[in-house]
Amino acid sequence: AFSLPGMNTAKMRPAAQQNLKDLERFQCPDGGFSYWPGDCHFTSPYLTAYLLHVFKTAADQKFQVDSGMQARAYTYLEQALASEPPTNEGWWPAYTAWQAFAVKVLVEGGRNQDSNLTRLYGYRERMPVFALAYLHDALVARGAASSDSTGRIADLRRRMVNAILPEAGSAHVEELNDPYLLWFWNSNVRSTSIVLNSLVKANVNDAPVRQMVRWMMAARKDGRWGNT
Repeated sequence: AFSLPGMNTAKMRPAAQQNLKDLERFQCPDGGFSYWPGDCHFTSPYLTAYLLHVFKTAADQKFQVDSGMQARAYTYLEQALASEPPTNEGWWPAYTAWQAFAVKVLVEGGRNQDSNLTRLYGYRERMPVFALAYLHDALVARGAASSDSTGRIADLRRRMVNAILPEAGSAHVEELNDPYLLWFWNSNVRSTSIVLNSLVKANVNDAPVRQMVRWMMAARKDGRWGNT
């Protein structure tokens, strides 16, 4: 999208295609992805969901993506969602966070997740704000026009907007401060950007979009944010 100094745009697409191919080395026999190629003692549902998001984005941009690899990963993710919830109350924000993201990715990939959407909506009181945004995106992507679905979407938007704090012409999401959420690189900057993305994509006209953009620009240090 941008011509950046010192970068050859003609080489970007081939490099991206090669990186997409290289990522397939991280998939394990169970369909999930591990953090190191060939190390399949542990596969991560969150990492798998993130990579499926990347592969779906790439396929939409006409990159070559192995459909069989995607199908195995989608099936793995569906099986992971069926696992028992944690007994430790402290894990619930992190649990609902990865589950909401996984359901969003599955719905956007064309998988029916009605039962999981209903189940996770019941956990909305225990979710971090960015997970509310993911669940909202999943419901929007599902595209059902029922009054039940419309009411859930409106409720999640209200919860997201209520988490936005205005301050001197700008606004940001005040995210749940939970140590387990650091596994997702949790921060106010990250949650503000995720919620902003959800509100803009859904054309929520009464959201403080300009103020959130202003806060995001001011949050940079030396032109950069704390993480990608």
